[in-house]
Order: sequence, then C-alpha cells, then structure tokens
Amino acid sequence: MAIVTFWNGTNEQCGTTSSAIAFATQVAIEHNIKVLLISTSFNERIIKDSFWKEKKKSAFGMFTNGKSALDNNGIEGLDRIIRSNKVSPEIIKDYTQVVLTGRYEILLGIEDSQGQYDLMKERYSQIVSLAGKYYDFVIVDLDNHVGQQTVKEILNSSDIIVTTVSQRAKKIEELHDLINKTEVLKKDKTIITLTKYMEDTKYNIKNISRNLLKSRDLVNTIPYNNLFFESSQEASVIDLFLNLTKIREKDTNYFFLQEIKRLYETIQLKLSMR
Repeated sequence: MAIVTFWNGTNEQCGTTSSAIAFATQVAIEHNIKVLLISTSFNERIIKDSFWKEKKKSAFGMFTNGKSALDNNGIEGLDRIIRSNKVSPEIIKDYTQVVLTGRYEILLGIEDSQGQYDLMKERYSQIVSLAGKYYDFVIVDLDNHVGQQTVKEILNSSDIIVTTVSQRAKKIEELHDLINKTEVLKKDKTIITLTKYMEDTKYNIKNISRNLLKSRDLVNTIPYNNLFFESSQEASVIDLFLNLTKIREKDTNYFFLQEIKRLYETIQLKLSMR
C-alpha cells in the first residue's frame, strides 16, 4: 500500500490535477489493485468533468434540491463521520464515487460552501492516512489552499511525492532549490515531474537533467496530449485510457502513455529502495 501525492510547491498553474487524473486512471486500468484518487480542492471541477457528465436540469427542478448523487456524498459526508469519531479505513469507500468497480474510486472535494471547506480542510491529512490503510494506491491531488500545516502533514505521511512543475527553466530551478532546502521533500521519496510536457523544445528532459539539475534519470514527465485534454472536458477520460491500451508504438499517443507508465516504474523503484 502506498500514498502518492501530486503537489506543486512553486504556486504555478501547471496541470497538477490533470496529471494526477492521468496517472491514477492508467494505474487503475493496467494493474489489478485498488486505487483511490483524492481531491483536496474547493470548487475544482476538473476531476468531476473528466468522468461524469453534468445532468441537465429537469423542468421539475423547482421541486427538488437541485443536487445529483455526486453532490450528496463525498468528502462532506465523510467529514460528518470523522467528527462523530465513528470512522474506520474501510468506511471511506461508502463516500467515494466508483469509476471502475473494485479498482478505481474517487473522493471528490467540496463544492459551493467555502465555510465548510475552511472547517474541514485540516482533516484531509487524517482522511489520507486512513485511506492508505485500505487502498493499495492512494493518489492525492494536494491543493495548497488546505493550509501550510495540512500540506506538511500530508507530505510527511506520503510514501512518494510527485512534485509537478512546468518546463520553464526558472520554475524548475526554484523547485530544485526547494527540494534541497525542505526536510519533508527528502530526495528518496520525491520525483520531479514536468507536466504538460513537450519533447520538441530546448527545455526537454535531456537538457533539463544535464544543464539545470546536473544529474541523470532524475526527471519524469506527463506529456501534453490533445485527446486527454478533450476527454477531460467530455467526461470520457476512462474511455480514452481503455482505448489507449490497444495502441502501438507508431501511434502519436504512445509517448504520452509510456511516460505515465515510466512514472509508475519510477515510483515502484523508489518504494523498493525505502
């Protein structure tokens, strides 16, 4: 069992959530393990829009509360259980949304109520730790808005930290300095990952490793992919990844898939060395 946290320490918008979605989905499809993806964001629709279409309002909507099944469960219900001190690792599954039965579930974040998010965000670290006792792979999309203390607690409890960063040289150097100066970002469990990565540029993985980081095999990537971008807006991410299992090396999407697989291999290597 492992807790893998995707986190951007440089406060840039670089596709951390999308990267966590791509990784979690591929792992769940390829490996026969129980995977949970946890959102820690407020009003973040990327995950929901990647898997579920929003239902059109009924003409009789005035007689309902306007909420779908997706809105009635999730982190808010789990928060109530935690406050009642009745929580156990296996109970988390009662508040998740199932993508692939027995293999892939998602714990969606809070929507609409900023007040509730502020009240419960400090409990995310407890939720992550509990989930790690039930699921084989817990993948956390860590939002800095949960607060500095909660960020630190989740990073400390993580087996692997995937530090996401864009291909901008200054941001990569900034992240590298942060890793070297921050105790919680121990090198044996931290993986630098370039998100929305493009190979055909001066700042490709080879040059970054050699010229900016001065080391080999240090960097992983989640490449930019048009089909993934589109599917994440059309609730068809799971269909995309199921179709990608059939592609061959000459396919233009092959590099995208292989880099996600390489990240999984890097994580497994670091886990085996701990």
